[in-house]
Amino acid sequence: MRPIVYRLARLLQLIGMILLPVAIAGNLSPENNPYHLDLKPSLTLSSIGIGVFVLGWLLQQSVGPRQ
Repeated sequence: MRPIVYRLARLLQLIGMILLPVAIAGNLSPENNPYHLDLKPSLTLSSIGIGVFVLGWLLQQSVGPRQ
């Protein structure tokens, strides 16, 4: 069970790290781009990414290192 939880924790960390640049790129994209994000949705997506990463990190710390 520990290896599954460890992999899930690492996957959550990866998803969190992917969400941050996506939020920044969405905010920096031109206004006429359909994927443009205003400041509030960009910060919300960044906060979700940070939360997912921290959740994965805490889950990883709870099961300990892989052996």
